[in-house]
Amino acid sequence: MSILLVNFVMLEPASGTSFSIGLELSVVDANLLGVMPGDTLILEPGKRRVIRINNIKGDSLNYVLIRNGNGDVIIENDDLYYGFVISNSSFFRLTGNVNNENNFGIKILKTGKGANGLGIGELSTNYEIDHLEIANTGFAGIFAFSQPTCDLIANRGFFEQRNCIFRNNYIHDTYGEGMYLGHSFYTGYTIKCNKEDTKVYPHEIKGLKVYDNLVENAGYDGIQVGCAVEGTEVYNNKILNYGTANEIMQHSGIQIAAGTKIRCYNNQIITGSGTGITMMGLADSYIYNNLIVNPGKDFFPNDVALRIHGIFVDDRLIYKGTSHYIFNNTIISPKSDGIRFISTETSKSLLANNLIVNPGSNYTYETNDAKYIYLQKGADVRLDNNFFSNFVVPTMLVDSLNSIYESISNFPLSGKGIDISIYGVNQDLMGVPRAMIPSIGCFELPVKNNIFNVKKDDIDFLLNNETGLILIENKSIDMMKQVAIFDLSGRKVLNFSQNEPRFFMTNIKGLLRQGIYILSVERNRSVFKHKFVVVN
Repeated sequence: MSILLVNFVMLEPASGTSFSIGLELSVVDANLLGVMPGDTLILEPGKRRVIRINNIKGDSLNYVLIRNGNGDVIIENDDLYYGFVISNSSFFRLTGNVNNENNFGIKILKTGKGANGLGIGELSTNYEIDHLEIANTGFAGIFAFSQPTCDLIANRGFFEQRNCIFRNNYIHDTYGEGMYLGHSFYTGYTIKCNKEDTKVYPHEIKGLKVYDNLVENAGYDGIQVGCAVEGTEVYNNKILNYGTANEIMQHSGIQIAAGTKIRCYNNQIITGSGTGITMMGLADSYIYNNLIVNPGKDFFPNDVALRIHGIFVDDRLIYKGTSHYIFNNTIISPKSDGIRFISTETSKSLLANNLIVNPGSNYTYETNDAKYIYLQKGADVRLDNNFFSNFVVPTMLVDSLNSIYESISNFPLSGKGIDISIYGVNQDLMGVPRAMIPSIGCFELPVKNNIFNVKKDDIDFLLNNETGLILIENKSIDMMKQVAIFDLSGRKVLNFSQNEPRFFMTNIKGLLRQGIYILSVERNRSVFKHKFVVVN
């Protein structure tokens, strides 16, 4: 074992050689320093304006480690075109987590206009990025891919980015995307080469993993993934208040761009200006167990033409005979549709076990269920055991998983899904094993027999005997006028004023004794009546 002194700082022993990168250094060439596989670069704690590290070359068994020393590394500027850059490097790990203390020891807290926080490119591959805090960037928090070039060395067919991991990072208050991973234009685009228009194709990415990140207040998409053709997983991320710049077409919670085949699951996407998950990638992808709350709810709320959805599926580059699989997502209060599926190039897609609550496009379509799941004419989709309701419990807190869980427990979801274990879905959002016949939605719920639910073509009636909640959705053009409850003798025991002609919600907990009652929904030209039992 050896220790190399850079700027005359002696470091604690490590496996391999340890190099100290002093505060005055802004550019480090790992090749010139003699960095070998298994070595460690230790960034001196303190403030610096920028840092660029080039030519790191580890190997698959011996990654080069880049980390902070015993204190925080702070990178901050407001006038330069980058913050932290790593180029032409492979088999390395950049971490702010010293001694497994689970902190953010590397902080990129500000960059100039148009500048990314962390940029990784110029043929970089096989790396891991974790425990960084990145904020107040002039563009993306993390920007990670190599731009196509006229000499073709970074282009598809000549370079492939592999096995990159982004985990346990805290990214917030970015001008652009929180994480911009892979190029947006898989099908190619035109650049000038020797003054001539030349079409180039971005390189592919294989083995990309993005998990356990917190992205908050991203100006554009929370996480964007493109050209990731194989082995892509985006999971367990929490994305809050995304799309703050209101940039149309660039403000999704998660944007899955062309050329991407993915498993996108167990993400929490809470309150943003755009669609929760936008899917424009390759089919034979899986989107499941995601919790999406309030997507686009406050985005030009009076302009119904600016549609924002829970999940949006479109064709960009699709291979014939491939399918989309969208399971067990919970979508609450999207501005427009719950799921809008306009892919007509795919076939035999399956949308199952999804819970969709309170979509904003209530009065948009003649077919009532289209506001929950809208299918483009010609889309080849099977719908199985999805549950729809227009009611949100008023006391639900969108920033509390417990509150959301308790609220949706009012619905008859337990044991109502279809078995999707053959697709590799065996747990829920929280890691709870799925039952053989799973619950609908992102949470696996305990079996309950106290929820009474009547679903007819023209009306839905739900009573939760445990909580006392009554929900009624009138799907007929014959509008509701009054809701009342009678006992079996015909005596009216409860009467409710009704201002909303389509939807009704109340709580009868403690108002009725145990027994059999009759619900009466009076409409302009008809009356719906149904018996129900109060058990406690």
